[in-house]
This record gives sequence, structure tokens and C-alpha cells, in this order.
Amino acid sequence: MAILIYVGVATTLVGLAGIVWFFHRARRLRETDSDDATVQAELRALVLLNMAAVGVAFFGLAITVIGLILAP
Repeated sequence: MAILIYVGVATTLVGLAGIVWFFHRARRLRETDSDDATVQAELRALVLLNMAAVGVAFFGLAITVIGLILAP
């Protein structure tokens, strides 16, 4: 079950990296002087990225917890 824990931790770290990348792109978007249509299109992509990253981090945590419960 140790492999399940390691896979879960790795998956959680990938999700957290996605969340950090989301914050980086959102901050960079705030600092640019783009028109509204461009900003809205970028925000739609960022929302999708954020939801995917949170989902990956959640599944990683769930795998980790399952591995911890099943470990002797």
C-alpha cells in the first residue's frame, strides 16, 4: 500500500503545481493592458485550469487517504 500513498502524494503535488500555475497566470493577466474580450477568453481558460487542478489535487488526496487506511 506504500505505492498507493506515493502515487497519491505525487498526484496531489501535480494538482498543487497546477494551482500555483493558475495563480501565476491570473496575476500576469491582471498586470496586462488587454481589451475585455481577450481578458474574458483568458479567464475562461483559467477557470478550466483551476477546476482541473483542484480536481487532480482532490483525487490525489483521496488516493493518499485510501492508501493510509489500507496500510497495516
